[in-house]
Amino acid sequence: MTDTPESNALPVTRAGYVALVGRPNVGKSTLLNALVGESLSIVTPSPETTRDRVMAVVTRPLGLPAQLVIVDTPGIHRPHRKLGEYMNAEARAAAEGADVVVMVVDASDGMAGPSREEHVLEALAGVTKPVFLVINKIDRVKSREALLPLIEAYAKKREYFAIVPIAAERDDGIGHLMRALVEVLPEGPALFADDTLTDRPEKYFVAERIREAVIGETGAEVPYVTAVEIESYDERPTVPRIRAAIHVERDGQKKILVGAGGERIKAIGARARSSIEQFLGKQVFLELWVQVTPDWTRNADALKNLGYVQAEKSDAK
Repeated sequence: MTDTPESNALPVTRAGYVALVGRPNVGKSTLLNALVGESLSIVTPSPETTRDRVMAVVTRPLGLPAQLVIVDTPGIHRPHRKLGEYMNAEARAAAEGADVVVMVVDASDGMAGPSREEHVLEALAGVTKPVFLVINKIDRVKSREALLPLIEAYAKKREYFAIVPIAAERDDGIGHLMRALVEVLPEGPALFADDTLTDRPEKYFVAERIREAVIGETGAEVPYVTAVEIESYDERPTVPRIRAAIHVERDGQKKILVGAGGERIKAIGARARSSIEQFLGKQVFLELWVQVTPDWTRNADALKNLGYVQAEKSDAK
């Protein structure tokens, strides 16, 4: 996908990849959206919402002659399924391939937070590039003074290039973080054209918005075992026609998604259509149906068929 290019701008003199890593639900996707100024990654209250690496290109942020290629990643966690293993591998590959790593933590976890970072710190153990610690959600802490012991506790876990407190949801500290990241980017020309926003096609974000609607309408009932497959995406009509399958693992989960008299799948469709239309800036026709794919989260072939394919080392960025 591309965005509108800037004209008469200074040439880019610094460019590089910035990986956002951390536990589930610490605000990595919200941070990506804040840095980019676009709602690319879906955001829900449910942990493990992000499943893939999502790349977003920010060219000349704050008028600076730089280009950041920001990579949102799945939350690093103890996996219980093949899907979880894939998600962790995505996060590790992004960290290993980045020029700068941003470890995001949740200030509202309080002093219990540092002890919960075992898996993340393990994933970053071999990273030699600059690692920033970004303490997110500081708006949920009673005072800035309360952050000091928290910062000290995190600093004991490993060495960080810088520690930056932010509140991504409120855009607090985002400019300061952006400037700090630009300062450590490698010198060099832009890696992507000025009008590049992401390397993902439109239909990827369409599928994600359908999955976001499923999570929004079902709460904690079935989101971890749902996947969305775009079966057709016809842009030729004035109103694009999209047909998508929502995969679940059990008949009981299908019944939950369909709902009595089909009411829930209608609600999912209405919510998803509204989100897709806002994202694309035009009306769409959306058709959804639910398919049972037994144990797809535990089956490597099923994961591959649904698009959860680990990139080769050379494609880690």
